[in-house]
Amino acid sequence: MARALDRCSDLFDAGPPLRTERRLGLLTADRPRVMQRAALAVLIGWVPLAVLAAAETLLRGNDGARSLLADFAVWGRSLIAAPLLIVAESDAIPRLGRVARHFLEAGFVTERDRPPFEAAIASTRRWLDSTAGELIAVVFAYGIAVTLILSVPHKGLPAWHLASGSSLAFSPAGWWHVLVSIPLLLVLVFGWLWRVLLWARFLWLTARLRLRLIPGHPDRAGGLQFVSTSLRGFRLPSFALGAIVAGMIANRAVHHGASLLDYKNVAAAVPVAALVLFAGPLLVFARQLRDAKWWGMFEYGALAGVVGKAFEQKWLAHTHDVGERALKAEDFSATNDLYSVTANVYEMKDIPFDVRELALLAGSALMPMLPLTFLAVPIEDVLKVLTKLLF
Repeated sequence: MARALDRCSDLFDAGPPLRTERRLGLLTADRPRVMQRAALAVLIGWVPLAVLAAAETLLRGNDGARSLLADFAVWGRSLIAAPLLIVAESDAIPRLGRVARHFLEAGFVTERDRPPFEAAIASTRRWLDSTAGELIAVVFAYGIAVTLILSVPHKGLPAWHLASGSSLAFSPAGWWHVLVSIPLLLVLVFGWLWRVLLWARFLWLTARLRLRLIPGHPDRAGGLQFVSTSLRGFRLPSFALGAIVAGMIANRAVHHGASLLDYKNVAAAVPVAALVLFAGPLLVFARQLRDAKWWGMFEYGALAGVVGKAFEQKWLAHTHDVGERALKAEDFSATNDLYSVTANVYEMKDIPFDVRELALLAGSALMPMLPLTFLAVPIEDVLKVLTKLLF
């Protein structure tokens, strides 16, 4: 069992691009170097863009550097989303491992189901460590990059992306953006999608087992409420997703005069996507929770009925004047405790998470959208409101 627990702890500490980063010596098992790798993502994804755009401005006298600094989409992708997706690994990966480990530690997996559970662990790790995942990530990233080169109209690109004096050729910064910055972000995004997909598969395989649920558990989820701790680990990826979309919307509003209301559906889709992607996999336990509740309602209800009848027969059948001994009797507290446990059964949920946890996840995805409100409201109006509040 100890070996299985150890394998659970670092179960999701793999996948693209972690495998490549380990080969390059960027991290080891005892030194993840999260902040260094996040800084490296900025150095590779954004700093060369700034240097190349500045050089283009100095050599050709164009507006490339200023155009880059005013490109909110690049800020959202390369300065916020890319490093956050790396930082998120230090929070989410241990959480997912603890959830997987707790199924064994807390006895939810019976001895009969131990082999299929360990097989689910082994297959999950095998898929995460597969070369296919790495290759698919790279092909996916550069496939989209090539598609962008061939399909995006050059007239819709910012000035820094195009060579000076030409509307057809990319500038050095533009080529770096298409061939390095965007693929880097997409590999990070695919790595998370791959991890979440295998996380969902692991939960689905686990939900197929006959888990030893406890209908009277105080978490009112049969004891499975612990799986909702995984949602907190997905806050930073949700924020990164929101930052990518917010940067795109900001560009449209500031540089193309678009109304923010035109993108309200896009903004609303971001938290919905985060909830479906990160909270959706937890719904695989709904059937087991529902079955446990129905079983518990009959079994705990019957037990509460028997105890209640015995209690009434002893204390209420003859007279209400039971004297001081009733104040010291354990029957009252024991019956009350049983009824409290039975009440937990009747209040069981069909899902192992609460609304507040969903709100936290959705709020993380929406948070990057908040600065956009300043684009919709004139700064003069904002200052007037602040002045009234302060004075």
